Amino acid sequence: MQRYWNKDKGAEDVRPYDFNSWQDSPTALGLAEKMGPDEILLEGYAEMATYRSLMAYMGEPTGDAKKIVDLDGVGGTALLVKAEVHRDGAMFPPFPFYHLIETEGFAKMARRLGWKSFGLPNFYVSAE
Repeated sequence: MQRYWNKDKGAEDVRPYDFNSWQDSPTALGLAEKMGPDEILLEGYAEMATYRSLMAYMGEPTGDAKKIVDLDGVGGTALLVKAEVHRDGAMFPPFPFYHLIETEGFAKMARRLGWKSFGLPNFYVSAE
């Protein structure tokens, strides 16, 4: 979630942000199975609806900030990674890795190495 100034309300408000953190769906997995080795699956395009569960929509403005959800894809807005994950070889692939790139590809690569990704849908990061 992102805090912002809502001009219509004349007050601070929250809205979904960073659609790269998600839980996979059977639809997305099925789309990936039909792709060529160099094709990538992107989130947020009507032409390629994935029906993934997006963490951006899991947050509750007054929800428990310590609530944890499992993720299959991660965004880079606020990402903490254990050094051991990188030492094991995980990286942010600039190339298709199981039809994903960059942060989303990183989550898939980490999972293939035996690591799990988690998100905090009710935790707000402040950059003041």
